[in-house]
Amino acid sequence: MDLAQITGSGSEGRIIERDVQAFLAAQPKATPVARRVAEQIGVDLRAVSGTGPGGRITKADIVGATLVIAPPAPLSGVRGVIARRMFEGHTTTAPVTLTMEADATEFVALRERLKASMADELGFNIGYNDLLIKLVAHALRRFPYMNARLEGETIRQLADVHIGLAVDTERGLLVPVVRDADRKGLTDVARELCALVERARAGKATPDDLSGSTFTITNLGMYDVDGFTPIINLPEIAILGVGRIKPRPAVVDGAVCVRQMMWLSLTFDHRLVDGAPAARFLQYVKNLIEDPYLWLASCT
Repeated sequence: MDLAQITGSGSEGRIIERDVQAFLAAQPKATPVARRVAEQIGVDLRAVSGTGPGGRITKADIVGATLVIAPPAPLSGVRGVIARRMFEGHTTTAPVTLTMEADATEFVALRERLKASMADELGFNIGYNDLLIKLVAHALRRFPYMNARLEGETIRQLADVHIGLAVDTERGLLVPVVRDADRKGLTDVARELCALVERARAGKATPDDLSGSTFTITNLGMYDVDGFTPIINLPEIAILGVGRIKPRPAVVDGAVCVRQMMWLSLTFDHRLVDGAPAARFLQYVKNLIEDPYLWLASCT
């Protein structure tokens, strides 16, 4: 405790035992986790009402009070919404990030072949994000516990697979959503994503464009980023971060050769899924990148 906050009643204003006891008795009751969170984000416990047993302040009380008392600045517009959602995603979950390197040589080759064969049909080049949306949607069907959300005290696995893609716009970070990505062909996903991104960057995205995702992908590879720790897009339970694809030396069949390598970063809420199941999902995504023909049949 900070003795400077205590008024001494002893000789010449010295602090004595009863002063310390009186100071402690006047302090609000809070759980150790709540005290630690309050200290980290600068919340005065005396300004928070406790909802725990006996009026004790919990972590949830701290988070809720922070959003009301001192929401992250700026406080208006898209930036304010982003700030609140990112803060909530970081403080109300138990986030853990797993990283894994994938050999994307075949993935890159597939994209090059599809660019050449689909450009006339689409009117634009197929992108890595188009492929990743289909790939991840396929993986979520294999591991449905990653396509879920917390509703009250229950973890509910979702029947639909709606993939959000984080997009940088002049207004800030937006997440347009490709609905039923697992049931759509690759060309449909590519056209839909292109239209969604165009509307988002033009400031014409509708509420329907930006809501309802069940899993989010954020790709920073175009900025030469390798691995990072993405923040969960609530109420989802996980988010996949994608790093750049870069030629690197690798050992294949005992020989050193140059391969196209990609970093993957999966942040998940450890309250809702354990480390090993999350790692199995990420490993499967890695396998699909390394051998894209495992899921290509679902892209027709």
